[in-house]
Amino acid sequence: MNDLRSDEAPLDEQLLEALRDAASAATGFSHEAILGDALARSARELLHSCPRDELISRAHLRDAELCRALSQAVVVGETFFFRQPEHFRFIEEELVPRWLSRGARHIRAWSAGCATGEEAFSLAASLQQALADAHAPHVSIDVLGTDILHRNLLVAHAATYGAWSQRASAPLRAPLFRPVSAAPGAPPQVRVLDRVRDVVRFAGHNLLEPLPSGEETPFDLILCRNVLVYFSPEAARRALANLAAALADDGLLLLGSMDLNVAPLGLVREGTPESLIFRKRPPANEPALASPAPAADPLAAQPASVAPQSLVHQRLALHLQALHQLEKNQLPEAEQTLRALVVLAPDYLPGLFERALLHGRRGEPAAAASLMREVRRRALQLEPGAHVAGLETLDARFYVESAEAFLRGPGGGA
Repeated sequence: MNDLRSDEAPLDEQLLEALRDAASAATGFSHEAILGDALARSARELLHSCPRDELISRAHLRDAELCRALSQAVVVGETFFFRQPEHFRFIEEELVPRWLSRGARHIRAWSAGCATGEEAFSLAASLQQALADAHAPHVSIDVLGTDILHRNLLVAHAATYGAWSQRASAPLRAPLFRPVSAAPGAPPQVRVLDRVRDVVRFAGHNLLEPLPSGEETPFDLILCRNVLVYFSPEAARRALANLAAALADDGLLLLGSMDLNVAPLGLVREGTPESLIFRKRPPANEPALASPAPAADPLAAQPASVAPQSLVHQRLALHLQALHQLEKNQLPEAEQTLRALVVLAPDYLPGLFERALLHGRRGEPAAAASLMREVRRRALQLEPGAHVAGLETLDARFYVESAEAFLRGPGGGA
């Protein structure tokens, strides 16, 4: 007799492949970026209400209801306040003064793929601070945040966050939130300030589609950061075209540190290559900053130092999976995922760092200290100021200083 419960029994590969194809078509995610366990959970849930053969047929037909269900099940997000602070520094110190010098009276910005809203609120607070510093209260702000996931938008509308949304690597650049009282024993939370919430609105949107006709465009600034790295090349091409179409003349698109470092068609690079800032066109009588000539298909071109995109997808997917397991206190599962990450990408410094932190969290100081010494050793071998790519791009010195702080602490063994 087979003792496996229906929710534990193996799923056949034909069904999973059909659902993976449909999920990829619906979300733009590459096959490698769709987490296998998330897809399996979704398949088991769908099988409760729909026979296997019918599911496969609906997947092949790209049934709208099925694709919506798969989108909600497989898309993951990693975000926090003021992520990639160099972008907010650019907005505050260079972009806002440029707009004011041109007589701007209204600034419209879009956080595309905003996840649970931290980026949209950070953008609004950054703009408010820069305008206050410039004594320009007459300039109004409108920030739109969009995401494909309904559950993400519910969190964004609530505007209440825990420690997961605050990271030491992303300092608070402008007043953004206040502490709120929590139930006894519950972790502390913060709520976004009313004046920041007042200029931000949220809506559901799929980056593979243009914005709805009722949405006012164009935008002066669009942030779409660390989203397209999960997309297939064709999906990224479609999304970039939609983003560029929504930009105002001279508007800027800011991509994330994990996204492809190439100029989208119709846009020119602004600043250094690592900043991933692109402008729709240079202002009149102002030459464009030097930008690499695009290949016939710019999304097919990558710097030689960038890992193959399938490996990047797998690496980031495993890293995200481990972080979600850690958030749920699933420590054995997180250790297994991080081991797989190290096997897949042994030179991926953020993965080694996460493993060290996990051993410390599990009360294993010797293992944690050994890994932290290795993190410090590898980081010291990098050039000063070198950027280390991961779920967020950090200077090598972040890893050196973090490892040394850990090793100086209790049980660090420094």
